[in-house]
Amino acid sequence: MITIFGPVPSRRLGRSLGIDVVPPKTCSYDCVYCESGPTTHLTVKRQAFVDPDQVLDDLLAYFRDFPDSADVLTFSSAGEPTLYEPLGELILEIKKHFQMLPLVVLTNGSLLWDAKVREALLAADRVVPSLDAVTEEVFRSLNRPHPSLDLGVILEGLKAFRKDYRGQFHLEVMLVSGFNDQPEELRKLRVIIDCLHPDQVELNTVVRPPADPCCRGLSSAEMEAVRQFFPAGSTEIIGRFKGFRGIERDLNTDQRVLDMVRRRPCTVEEMVASLGVPQEDLQATLADLL
Repeated sequence: MITIFGPVPSRRLGRSLGIDVVPPKTCSYDCVYCESGPTTHLTVKRQAFVDPDQVLDDLLAYFRDFPDSADVLTFSSAGEPTLYEPLGELILEIKKHFQMLPLVVLTNGSLLWDAKVREALLAADRVVPSLDAVTEEVFRSLNRPHPSLDLGVILEGLKAFRKDYRGQFHLEVMLVSGFNDQPEELRKLRVIIDCLHPDQVELNTVVRPPADPCCRGLSSAEMEAVRQFFPAGSTEIIGRFKGFRGIERDLNTDQRVLDMVRRRPCTVEEMVASLGVPQEDLQATLADLL
């Protein structure tokens, strides 16, 4: 199992070197908007899918070849990172070896009711749970959770984690047209957000092909209109990636392209920015791979 990928051009984080410790589409949700496609292994069982030492070896090898090529290390994958049982142990080891790089965990937040999961995340520099719905009907239709998950318990888990966590606590809200963009749902969502006091609320919407092809994102005007329901001064609308300096071109471009798109769909422009490869060369590579 390949445990790192990228750097991915992140709209939030810059050059984000992904850490992937969960097999593809192993998740506790089957969200209609997921850019990685439908969940194939819907589960809440935590497992050691990969040896933590392998992850460390992969990171050390990568930075030997590409020093100063990433701005942040991010647990993000085509699945839910908190399903990885040795997550806390691995985070502590990574922080020992890469003290200068912020470590971020992107999670759907569904397992924060588990005290072991909350403890595992305490050493991360930033944790970004998702919270798309706070009413049962919207939650079930939008996030399509594992049958054992209870929305009330999930919300209590978020509150418990916020109480103990001392790092940067951001909350991502994925807005999907016809699901959670109605005023009634947004007002109820705001009540919970005010209880959580996140350092920042990140409003996102569907910008890449979703699991459900009928799923539609909000336009720029619609996103601006719903901003009023969220805390002023600490709410950011996440826009499309703008591009930045890429890393030096290398001889493994084909494999890196495959690793990137296998986990996270990207446009040609995003891959150009991340890999530091001229667009015409990347298009040639894609043509060869296809």
